[in-house]
Amino acid sequence: MNQPPIRRVKNPYELTVNFKSALFILALLIVLSVLAYTQFIVERLRDDSRHIVTIYTQMIAHIGEGDPEGEYSFVFEEIIRRIDFPIINTTPDSTPISWRNIEEVPGDTLTPVSLETLRALIHEMSTDNPPVPILYQGTLLGYIFYDTDSRLIRQLSWLPFVEIGVVGAFILIGYIGFSNIKRSEQRSIWIGMAKETAHQLGTPLSSLLGWIELLKGENEGREGALQILREMEVDLQRLDRVVSRFSQIGSASDLKSQPLIPLLTETVNYFRQRVPQSGKRITLVEKYEIHPSIYLNNQLFTWVIENIIKNAVDAIEAREGSITIYVHKEEKRIAIDVTDTGRGIDAKNFANIFRPGFSTKKRGWGLGLSLAKRIIEDYHGGKIFVRDSLVGEGTTIRILMREN
Repeated sequence: MNQPPIRRVKNPYELTVNFKSALFILALLIVLSVLAYTQFIVERLRDDSRHIVTIYTQMIAHIGEGDPEGEYSFVFEEIIRRIDFPIINTTPDSTPISWRNIEEVPGDTLTPVSLETLRALIHEMSTDNPPVPILYQGTLLGYIFYDTDSRLIRQLSWLPFVEIGVVGAFILIGYIGFSNIKRSEQRSIWIGMAKETAHQLGTPLSSLLGWIELLKGENEGREGALQILREMEVDLQRLDRVVSRFSQIGSASDLKSQPLIPLLTETVNYFRQRVPQSGKRITLVEKYEIHPSIYLNNQLFTWVIENIIKNAVDAIEAREGSITIYVHKEEKRIAIDVTDTGRGIDAKNFANIFRPGFSTKKRGWGLGLSLAKRIIEDYHGGKIFVRDSLVGEGTTIRILMREN
């Protein structure tokens, strides 16, 4: 009988990334559309301005054919002073005589500095728009240089950037606000889920511990059975500790100064007894250069170490491998390195593995390392990150803690 194809459920993290990418592309298209449309309007205004300027300057240039002393002055006073685009009137050798709407040269006095500035502007204007000659009875009296970008057009050309800046600031403020609200909601969900889990596990655990005591009494003198019962008791105590850990999530930090190495040794020994059951030959190596005491919550901190070691065990896909726990001093902090010889992690996922919902395994919800990050950074004020990793060779997770 043919088996139905297995459907892969998409990781929630992947859906989030795709949604954010789609929003970013949409925002980019909107920005480009606004810029393109504004540029289109500015070019249309420039064409209209260029047409008007050309009419004004040609009228001024040809007005001298009749009465240069009268109408030329009238036109200059009544027309030139009313326009808002930059214009410069020069002699035949391009020496400035008068100018209008030149922000770089305030006032009407020609100084050596203003002369150099005006000549530079004349060069720019002549590049974009050919100057219009002023003629009187066939004699060249001078030129009119002009720029089609009026003050309004310049302001309009900056408008889309101002709009984008304002909208961007609004989006940023909204994003920060919604992110804080989302984190607060997520924290509430985590806390509620953890406390409910602790409540649900508490009753059967108490009952199982009672049954263990009864079995011990009935199997007194049977060493093999007692050994099995002792191991069962260790596992039940471990479950009881898990309940205690969940119940502490969301509570105020309760940190006490205590030696670090005994906690690590206890956790490593627990895994040494149970790793062979996975069918792998994994060697757990302990390297302790220092034996510090640090402020920590016993239950939560050992939970972090267990999560990291368990992930390391899962990452070792070969029949044999090793996991090394190395404690040493690193820039005035206590460094705990957990190194495995597993499949490794892509560099692009170094930060992603600590995010809720992200997992490189076929099974799992991607919550273990996310909880580990919260416990180390939020509860203990430390830091946890991927120190280094090579695909196919292994990974080192580093925890940095403050010493007492």
